[in-house]
Amino acid sequence: MNKRSFIKFTAVFIFLSALMFNFSAGAAIAKESAAASSEVGILPEVKNYETSEVCSLNLGHGSEEVSLGYENGPRFSSNGPSSFAFDKNEKLYIVDAMNFKVLVIDNGKVIKTIKYPEGETKEEKFFISDIAVSNDGKKIYLLNQTLRTIFVLNENGEVKSEIKISEQAVLPSKIYISESGNIVIRDEGGIKTLVYTADGKVLGRLEGGEISNITNSDNFLYVLGEMDKDGRDILLMDPVSNRKPKVFAKLTKVIKNTEPYAYQILGTDAEQNLYASIIEKIEEDVIQTMLYKFSKDGKVISRTKIMPFRQIFDTVPTRYIVISPPGNVYAFTANDKLDKLVICKITSK
Repeated sequence: MNKRSFIKFTAVFIFLSALMFNFSAGAAIAKESAAASSEVGILPEVKNYETSEVCSLNLGHGSEEVSLGYENGPRFSSNGPSSFAFDKNEKLYIVDAMNFKVLVIDNGKVIKTIKYPEGETKEEKFFISDIAVSNDGKKIYLLNQTLRTIFVLNENGEVKSEIKISEQAVLPSKIYISESGNIVIRDEGGIKTLVYTADGKVLGRLEGGEISNITNSDNFLYVLGEMDKDGRDILLMDPVSNRKPKVFAKLTKVIKNTEPYAYQILGTDAEQNLYASIIEKIEEDVIQTMLYKFSKDGKVISRTKIMPFRQIFDTVPTRYIVISPPGNVYAFTANDKLDKLVICKITSK
């Protein structure tokens, strides 16, 4: 299970550890946060969801199948597909981590299979924990967690460069390509977020358990901030130039009298709308995900209630939900028989 699920830092701790705030600066941010929290305003109604299947893949080792591992194979944090991403044309890229390949899917059909390096030796295999794709699909970024390296491939699957991040990262788990072209890595081992230039120069870092690796167009990171009885603030923090942090928006609970299981920052679309969620407890062992869409200035555009999806037993992907550049929402799931991996599109109704 992702270590992030067990780490609960307060916003004050994030500020102190990441930016070395003095007391007065921390107090000013807390005051601003409290003021913003009291001015949430009228939220849009909660809509239900519906899903449509984008693609369905058999389990196995064939060129158009995905694997859940095998008896004598390597053991990684997920013994199944680890991540997926989209380009601006809604081409889908799935990391089949156990078969060491990326499947490229268009209109539900596999149009390309990209093999990537398995490892330096037969004994040491690469685990690709996450994938990012440039909007035009011409660059594919694979985060190699095992040796802490980023493979940069072209659209034909050729490895054009390798960016070593082993000196800064302990357990790199997530990768994001910012609007400016910077590479942003979430390191769950070091509990920090790292920012690199496109060619691998370190630009900055922030430490803390609630700092995402998602940036806005001004290169601020989205951070989960202070909680109160109504929900949790989303903050903006600068890992490079240490500009003053500010409150962006608030994730407001729908079920008032329960403590949410988790707050999550999911991603942005090409218009810089932010998608985030609250996982809420309906009753014992029953949960729902409240998906929020925020405009780039922090206004709530929509709220959608999503119930849990079926998961194939050994599949523990880095990302269950992904936002495409056009702003569509997709999720990993499985069919009724649990013998196929399914990517579905989520829409409000």
